[in-house]
Amino acid sequence: MKGNVMGGRTGGETGNGEREPVSVTVMLPAALADQLKEFCRNCRVPRDLVVERALIEYFREGDMSH
Repeated sequence: MKGNVMGGRTGGETGNGEREPVSVTVMLPAALADQLKEFCRNCRVPRDLVVERALIEYFREGDMSH
């Protein structure tokens, strides 16, 4: 994950406490990448949306399972 540190804040933070979108490249094992492609094709959804929603769920605020 790439981010610049500016003014004591980490990349992605804005002055009002909200976060800006940050581009991230995720490397998946070939079998998992194939499953993701098939799922997206069958459900007609873009891969980036599936990954984004999965990450939002995984890092849900207050969830300490990670």
